[in-house]
Amino acid sequence: MFTYRLCNENDKGCWIAMNREFMAEEIQDDGLWNNTGQTGDEQFANTFTEALESEEMISLMIFEEDGKPVGFANLMTIYSIWTHGKALILDDLYLCPEVRGKGYGRQTLAYIEQFAKERRCKRLQFQSEVTNPNAMEFYIAQGYSPADMKFYVKYFQEKE
Repeated sequence: MFTYRLCNENDKGCWIAMNREFMAEEIQDDGLWNNTGQTGDEQFANTFTEALESEEMISLMIFEEDGKPVGFANLMTIYSIWTHGKALILDDLYLCPEVRGKGYGRQTLAYIEQFAKERRCKRLQFQSEVTNPNAMEFYIAQGYSPADMKFYVKYFQEKE
């Protein structure tokens, strides 16, 4: 059985491990993602804790097959002037390779859409790298429309 739930403190270890797997798969563009593959577990743990504490704005979701974690979604809620209400941003979505091809991708999007509707969000949005044609094909097949935009990034150094 494939299910979802929001993360709790006990999920920290599996969330970190799956985020590392996701990053190893996705990091293809040097420097774009701020060398997150080199981030230590302590920083990941801090990020996880901060996200759990800000549950109104950030939601971490775990997907399970028969009670075993097999994927995650990192979500953010914003207020959008364009929609005159809340919008849910799907920041990251990952399913472990061993469960792909079982229809869980469609189910994860259905769960996330329902989650957004329950929170009275008026839009679900996300981006996908152009270097990931399988993701683009999947999202279009699920009824999402691509919008050609540029994604701009500027990182700031933390003060010590």
